[in-house]
Amino acid sequence: MLPFISNCQYSSYYNVDVNSNSRVSGNINVNKNVNVSGYTTQTINTIDYGALANANAVRERNRIEQNRIAIEQAKYNDDKERQRAIIESKKALEIAENPMKAHDYGQFYSSNYSYLKKNWKSLLSLGFKSFTESFVIPHKSLFQNVGAGRFENISPDGITTEIIGQVPFNKFRGEYKDYESMQVLSNKYNGLMIFYALNNKPKKKDYKNNKEEFSKDLKRYYWVCDSLDNKVDRNNLNAKVKIPSITEGKKFIGTSSLNGVSDSAFCHKKELVKRTVYGKIGYRSTLIWEDDLEICITDNYVAFNNNVEYYVKVRYKADKESDVSFQDLEGRRYYLSKFIDKHAASRKLSNVIKVESLDPYLPKRRKYGSKAEFDAAMKLYWEN
Repeated sequence: MLPFISNCQYSSYYNVDVNSNSRVSGNINVNKNVNVSGYTTQTINTIDYGALANANAVRERNRIEQNRIAIEQAKYNDDKERQRAIIESKKALEIAENPMKAHDYGQFYSSNYSYLKKNWKSLLSLGFKSFTESFVIPHKSLFQNVGAGRFENISPDGITTEIIGQVPFNKFRGEYKDYESMQVLSNKYNGLMIFYALNNKPKKKDYKNNKEEFSKDLKRYYWVCDSLDNKVDRNNLNAKVKIPSITEGKKFIGTSSLNGVSDSAFCHKKELVKRTVYGKIGYRSTLIWEDDLEICITDNYVAFNNNVEYYVKVRYKADKESDVSFQDLEGRRYYLSKFIDKHAASRKLSNVIKVESLDPYLPKRRKYGSKAEFDAAMKLYWEN
């Protein structure tokens, strides 16, 4: 009965015939001037993507028009400053009509990462010694740079769209395993971690004359330590992007937590399409969900090439207390998704120097008497 009860508590917007497929394509014109291009495969017969894109474009244009009037009426230190403000306003209007322009008018950004830089030694744990990442920062009229690799847009009706960059991961060790095998390994490692946290390294003096028992316990302790130190997390990407741990129409454990207690969310729908990510052939893996506070569409852009996994996370979300519906989220996503597809595709990694083997100076659990001692050694390792 639990799935049925959960359904009653959440939105029924996606409870439609999944076989009713239609396609929306071509150019969408708004007020003769607004042009939003693209297509999408529609599996929900209640969404008019064209009308929703029109509404988003009109709202953005109205917002920019109000800002343009304020610019023209404002006072400036000199005419050059005023002309620059007017040019930026005109760019913003073009972007409102066609969000892809946010890439054309964006700012090129490049950053060098190295484990030798202060506070970046942890880059080694991601399988890199150094690399250069470059991408185009979206024009500020569409997305604001809010720090920590995150860009944010808040629509006039209160929908927050987040683009969250994530550092790539060079998974240079171990054999790739399917989802079921990784679940078995994960459960095994969780058990080993509990044992390791609760048991200190056996001391010979505690066993008195029982040398055989001491030898057996020490051997077991070393086996647990070595198993944890050599843990390899290499999911088969083709299985991973399908999010097999989450089932449509059922609850799942959310990613956020309060006071250490995980929240629960409800999955309405999953989607998977091919996309280019960091210039590599990859996927856009979508999860449409809600919890007690928010409704959300999460797009995970993922690609794998030469043992490196690339990620860009995008969220379209709104508070449940607002008047925003899943239909509004779908419309906002359709309005912005072509630009975001372009942003994810055009990110680039260059000058890459990978880690090919584990650092011999990385602390090993078997050398320490307890988890607390090992944790202290690891903290010192990453700080120096």
